[in-house]
Amino acid sequence: MSEYLTAEELAQKLRVKPDTVRELARRGKIPAIRISPKVIRFDPAAVDDALRERVVSEGEVA
Repeated sequence: MSEYLTAEELAQKLRVKPDTVRELARRGKIPAIRISPKVIRFDPAAVDDALRERVVSEGEVA
């Protein structure tokens, strides 16, 4: 099993605010694992794949 990150930890890696990470997850832009109604975790590899797919699908970078 890979190491799952909190919104704060992922935000630090992505250099954005934790609220931005939560909003991206809420909108379905990045995958999230909901452990309970108030606890959410992120698989960094899955988030990286999702973000790369968004860039490619939007035609910015191949």
